[in-house]
Amino acid sequence: MSAAIAVAKPFSGSHRKIAVLVGLLFLTSTTAFMIGSSLLVSYFSGDSPGFSTLLTGVLLEVYCGLAVAALAVVILPVLSPYSARLARSYAGLRIAEFLAIVFVGVYMLSTKREFPSYDAFIYVFTASGGIILSYLLYVSRLVPRLLSTLGLIGYVLLAVGIPITVLGSGHLDSGWGLTFVALGGLFELVLPLLLLVKGFSLGNDGQLPRPAPPSLATSAASL
Repeated sequence: MSAAIAVAKPFSGSHRKIAVLVGLLFLTSTTAFMIGSSLLVSYFSGDSPGFSTLLTGVLLEVYCGLAVAALAVVILPVLSPYSARLARSYAGLRIAEFLAIVFVGVYMLSTKREFPSYDAFIYVFTASGGIILSYLLYVSRLVPRLLSTLGLIGYVLLAVGIPITVLGSGHLDSGWGLTFVALGGLFELVLPLLLLVKGFSLGNDGQLPRPAPPSLATSAASL
């Protein structure tokens, strides 16, 4: 029923503004996460043991979580016509990621100790949400399929790398662990730049691509 309604009333809002906002949130969240992670590494390694380093790192990580949760909510009306269930799942995972980052941040500030396997813990949400987002972008053709395929491969690799690095006492943000995050990181760089410059791919009528017929959309939602 919901799929039929989605097809009858395809999203027709200000998709250009949404694309720009999503692109900005993606870029700023990635930048904040990179800087925040480096500050936390510096603090716990003893290179920069001041409390201000820990606090700044945690705040940047929290902003990252807030930004990814916000972009998932902002893009929700764009993705919902192609699978409302998956679009809501994506938003839910990103919000859960934000809450997880806040929890870890409180732990580190209160104990001044590093959270065990912090990167792997957070990347569980990142990989799960990324796979859903890439799949929805692929079936909707909102971006070139080559890019969404890159995202699918990248996030699947990240999901595979999480248990491997944990069991092997490695880190996903350094050394050989970077192998599992490289493609996903490239996707998270190219996608926002594309959205900022070009926006979502449009049909010949200047609107977003129409969802699949109800039967196909329902099948996609059940995957």
